Amino acid sequence: MADKEVEIKLSQVSVALLMEVQMEERMVNDLNKYLDAKHKKPAGVDFSDNLVGQISHGEQLKMDDRDPLVLPFTKYVAQLAGTYVHHFGRHVGIKDMKRIPHVHSLWSVHSYERDYNPLHDHGTDTPMGISFTTWTKIPPQIANNNNYKPTDLYNSGGAYDGFLQFHFGQTSIRGLEELRPALCKTIKPEVGKIIFFPSWCQHCVYPFEGPGERRTIAGNLNMFSPAVLDDPNNKAIML
Repeated sequence: MADKEVEIKLSQVSVALLMEVQMEERMVNDLNKYLDAKHKKPAGVDFSDNLVGQISHGEQLKMDDRDPLVLPFTKYVAQLAGTYVHHFGRHVGIKDMKRIPHVHSLWSVHSYERDYNPLHDHGTDTPMGISFTTWTKIPPQIANNNNYKPTDLYNSGGAYDGFLQFHFGQTSIRGLEELRPALCKTIKPEVGKIIFFPSWCQHCVYPFEGPGERRTIAGNLNMFSPAVLDDPNNKAIML
């Protein structure tokens, strides 16, 4: 008797959904023009009391999301947050999952040699929160580094230097032998690349060595339910 063909179905358990978008060079230039006027100048508003960051050589500044040079970016990330929710709904099998985005906070991080951000998450006013990060300046020693590969971690090769890393749980060196997929995601910074992620997702930024500024723009978005905004008792919510 002939062997029967075995049907195999595989499914992957998702931990979090990350979304990557590349913004236009014009928008990057406008953001840098805005930040050049604030960085290391009295015009900059310190935001370090609100952020987890060991930025001793640089600074962390609050950004005005309504400034003419920043507003197009504000609208852009708000629109993309809606796109994120749409794709998340499709990913989990929910149709017409809609939320209305509202900027909770927006800031810049100007990092220099040995500055870093310890493992942390973000907070929003709504249970559903979306965070994002992007880069408008990258030192060449980071830009010219290879994309992350696990084999690059040995021999002090600087594989993580200046990189962003998301953590979804413990990852051990025996993980592959125990059939455990990696529970972290390491991302190389690139000018103009925007990463969207759920605000609860823990992440860190590794330090780097050498000259130059690693300039980051990050923020959090409240995601309001349309039903909540339609409630006349919620007059305090202003979009």
